[in-house]
Amino acid sequence: MPDLPAQFTQAKSNVEPNSDDKNNAAVAHEKVRDVLDADEQLKAWGIDTVLIGSYKRQVSIRRVKDVDVLAKLPSLPTDVTPEDLLSHVAKVLRSAFDTDDEKRVKCQDRSIMVKFPDFDLHVDVVPARPAGSYLEIPDKNDDGTIGWKTTNPEELTSLSSALNSDFDGEFVPVVKLVRQARRTHLGRKGKPGGLFFEILTYHAFKKGSLDNTSTASLFTGTLRSVATQLSTVVAGGTIADPTMIGAVISVRATDEQFAEAASTFADLATKAEAALASEDKCWAAKVYRDIFGKNDDDEWVFEMPATCNDDGTARSVAVISAGDRAVPAGDGRFA
Repeated sequence: MPDLPAQFTQAKSNVEPNSDDKNNAAVAHEKVRDVLDADEQLKAWGIDTVLIGSYKRQVSIRRVKDVDVLAKLPSLPTDVTPEDLLSHVAKVLRSAFDTDDEKRVKCQDRSIMVKFPDFDLHVDVVPARPAGSYLEIPDKNDDGTIGWKTTNPEELTSLSSALNSDFDGEFVPVVKLVRQARRTHLGRKGKPGGLFFEILTYHAFKKGSLDNTSTASLFTGTLRSVATQLSTVVAGGTIADPTMIGAVISVRATDEQFAEAASTFADLATKAEAALASEDKCWAAKVYRDIFGKNDDDEWVFEMPATCNDDGTARSVAVISAGDRAVPAGDGRFA
């Protein structure tokens, strides 16, 4: 059974955001938060900015294109409408980031986007008011009006951290690998998005039936669970929101998009299961390479073993050089 631990270890590294992206994201969100924290009206409403989203949960994959900032407003008057709230936050940000020559701030359905073109990323500011144990954020209703939507984004950060600890640091890397497979086969802007697949991965791990003897087995089992959960949605079922009691996940994806995702991941799971069971290390490595595809730097995420050709066939021993990354005797047991 070719677990390919060295290759999975490198794959984890190859989906990591690079240092420039991490540094740029930090600079960008700090600039935005400084502007928000300095506004007198927002201060009167008790503004408390925190990071949320994939960047905060450390599940972003190369490259980082957005950072989410939650602007909690515990003293927001009840008569402030979601439209008024979005308008005020947008006004504050425009005064700091827009110029006559460059418009960097855009008001969206539930957030305000601030573009950082020099970094090729943007910061999304999500304003929120208290709602019992949860929060409410602006969101577009089916009729096109803007209303309030209940959410609990900070809880997902806590749940993710706890599950990662329970699995000796393997949950977060597998989330990233699942996100990479989704991006490769559904596209960066494909639906459902990365967050939905992160939730599916959470449920796969939480169920407790995954084989955790290697990264390969964890990832392969997760693919099958994700495919099964997607098929449940296609059949009319729902996916529980782990952050709120009795809530389900709602995403902006069509029935056709869910059907495509379910079919795609069922196929990927079948291929991964065959690779995990195969005795042919080179063939198995080629299967995993195709599943992960290339990162945003146009690099293959999954590297072939030194003894294998790119097409999944075995290399002649005579062509293995001393500079190769790994040779059979150098592979460890667990990635």
